[in-house]
Amino acid sequence: MSVFAVIKTGCFVVLSLILTGCASNSSQLKPVIPLSAQQRQVQLDQLQEFTLTGALNVKSPAESVSGSLNWQQQGPYFQANMTTFVGISVFELETDARGATVKAEGETHKAQSASALLDYLSGWSLPIEEMPLWLKGVASAESFNHQWDAQGRLTSFTLKDSQQRDWQVSYVAFFPDALALPREIRLKAQADGSSIKLVVRKWQL
Repeated sequence: MSVFAVIKTGCFVVLSLILTGCASNSSQLKPVIPLSAQQRQVQLDQLQEFTLTGALNVKSPAESVSGSLNWQQQGPYFQANMTTFVGISVFELETDARGATVKAEGETHKAQSASALLDYLSGWSLPIEEMPLWLKGVASAESFNHQWDAQGRLTSFTLKDSQQRDWQVSYVAFFPDALALPREIRLKAQADGSSIKLVVRKWQL
């Protein structure tokens, strides 16, 4: 057999192995089948424990702050912290059966309401009491003006928070998983124009 024939045969074998490997890998990458709107709603309602990380931007009439948000939900309670992109802590928040604890600017504060406490300390509003719901794409019982897309995903609604402020909540993008968890969420306060933008980097269920 000539050298050219050996090289040609070898190339054919290598190419065949590569194609076989690609076919094998492709067969393992099965597309995610999205849940029906009803199934999705049931599972989101039942989702009581999760962790997420993302980029958060909060704008109020007086200031703007951006950074990384870490959120851990455990049943009815949660832990959250926000740091600037250079690692400076903005706040640390924890809730339990006794109320809420916020650490900000080196001091620790306690109160019954996490939202009122954070408003007082930071100077900008955040509908944090309802956050365990709107983070995962679920509207509270007090919300209204609901809008859904063709896949049955909630895309917007008006939220009335614990401080009786109305917020327009919009879901701009979703992850391509069965639950279609939110990837980008935007909120805008109707009273003073304060806005929130959260881009989720990772969900852990």
